[in-house]
Amino acid sequence: MYNPQKFIASINTIVKASNLNYSTLHIALGFDNNYALPAGITITSVINNTPNFNLHFHLFIDQVTESNIEKFKQLASDRITITTYKINNNFLINPKTLVLHIPNASTCIRFIIPKLLNSITEKVIYLDSDTICLQSLEKLANYNIENCIAGVVSDTNDMQEAVSKMYSLDSKRYFNAGVLLINTKAWCQADISEKALELINNGNIYKFADQDVLNILLENKTYLLPIKFNTKIKISIDAHQEKEIKPYTVILHYISQNKPWYKVYQSEIFKYFFQQSPWKDDKIPLSGNSSSIRNYAKYLINQCKYASAFHYYIIYLIYKFYKKK
Repeated sequence: MYNPQKFIASINTIVKASNLNYSTLHIALGFDNNYALPAGITITSVINNTPNFNLHFHLFIDQVTESNIEKFKQLASDRITITTYKINNNFLINPKTLVLHIPNASTCIRFIIPKLLNSITEKVIYLDSDTICLQSLEKLANYNIENCIAGVVSDTNDMQEAVSKMYSLDSKRYFNAGVLLINTKAWCQADISEKALELINNGNIYKFADQDVLNILLENKTYLLPIKFNTKIKISIDAHQEKEIKPYTVILHYISQNKPWYKVYQSEIFKYFFQQSPWKDDKIPLSGNSSSIRNYAKYLINQCKYASAFHYYIIYLIYKFYKKK
């Protein structure tokens, strides 16, 4: 019998409260310490925009510092419960499949989440840590998915075109795995956890790693949800793309390497929730790559901030030089 507990070093409920007048939504995230801050902003946005519900956050974490754990505790209120599941060294994934350069626990942890939570809830919302909630999750949670394994949102047209050349799937139903509404009972009955871990470690290369595996296993077993529950966005330095999102957007998903928590990206949406979070006094990283620092310098020139532009161009040159070394 498959035992997902072998991947878990410890389970701790670090915050516990509920309001008897509210029903409970179960929400899961998986991340390592590099993504602890953005995960905290995701959770902050959910809490702020989903009133009149008890919210139980299940955090599957890999080497997250005690300092960040303490900040998660600061999210406590009379309707918030937070349980942490610390991943141990048994959770190993074939590194050849991790072409997206995302840590094992972060990218593949969703394989085992439904099995671990099946005894707690029949339905769980999974969120990537690069998502931000802009409206209540109530409508998402209320979708009837009794006759399928998960509610999903279609991926972008370019992604669907790419996978159409790689797999014998109905590419029009290829979904982005950053937001999932999971029927935990149906998931377990279909042995998706076991099958997913077998596929990801079978020696084949899956260009989009765990997302490809889930699409293969869940083909014809999903319910397609409206795009508003997983609105994909790629931002540039000035993040003007945020102004173009539709007002009905519920979950915004930053899908490129340009993440809003880097200083070089002028994301007003991320900044808003960041300032309301326990991480508001933390120093955010400058950038994830040298080219974005260069683009930031150009942005500052256009803003007539020449001294700052020169400063960041020097940083770009240093960053680029040492990266080559």
